[in-house]
Amino acid sequence: MSLFMKQSLLENLQKLYDNKKYQEIVDTLLEIEPEQWGYDLTCIFARALNELGEYDDALGYLLKVAQQGRKDYMWYVRIGYTYYLQKKYKDASKMFEKALKLQPNNQEVVLFATLAKSAEKKENIHDSINNMINRLKSIGEESEKENVKNIIEKLPQEKSILNTHTLLRMLHDNDIAFPIEKNLLKHWQGCRNCFATNRIIVEGKKIGFMYRDIPKEGKDDSGWRFTAGDESSEYMADENNFGLYDLNLLCNYDNDIIPFLNSDYGTAYYRDERGIFQRVDPPLFE
Repeated sequence: MSLFMKQSLLENLQKLYDNKKYQEIVDTLLEIEPEQWGYDLTCIFARALNELGEYDDALGYLLKVAQQGRKDYMWYVRIGYTYYLQKKYKDASKMFEKALKLQPNNQEVVLFATLAKSAEKKENIHDSINNMINRLKSIGEESEKENVKNIIEKLPQEKSILNTHTLLRMLHDNDIAFPIEKNLLKHWQGCRNCFATNRIIVEGKKIGFMYRDIPKEGKDDSGWRFTAGDESSEYMADENNFGLYDLNLLCNYDNDIIPFLNSDYGTAYYRDERGIFQRVDPPLFE
């Protein structure tokens, strides 16, 4: 494959990546012998695999181009990102630190490195953000919480305590304080996954409406859905406006929901004008 063809293909694949068409990237490249890919095509293939949850395969392909990658800080970032998604935070930290040796003043890499280190140490969200700000200052970036929002939005999202939606919520309102490291579900039995909108997770709104759906067979899901209660149908139609989280995280955001969590499937509650949850009657379904 000529250099021109590779560059043209890479540009097309980048457009697919920007449009979240990760499987199409994989399918396109698998039609070509991997020996012909070269460094850049292999890297975008690995990035697509990461987005599809194929972390081990992504890591394997990145390691195949290690000889070229060791001079490229982004190779270390991609390796670190893969380790981070695998929750191998110590390994992720090492890779991000190596990336920083090549790009010591790169804000995005600084935040990746700090986030991985915080996850490795199991720090709470407040310490994590303060560490990010202090580290940015150490490279001459006088950044306050609101100034790092755009960079944090690029970080990997997950449902753990150190998730980027929580970081964004902290940035949205610096006065928010809640002990999200506290386990409030000690006696809960069953799956802890739930769905919540960004009105709650990012913007810090109180839960205004909650209902328990019947999980699809084979899905790791408690059935609980949480909204602020003012989301439009257009808002709810956009999958970027809600995400999957640990139920304990929602309990830490809003303790008021805890007494109702063992309710039957089909049960729904709304918060009235006094701020008290009222049961919707009749149930949504039985």
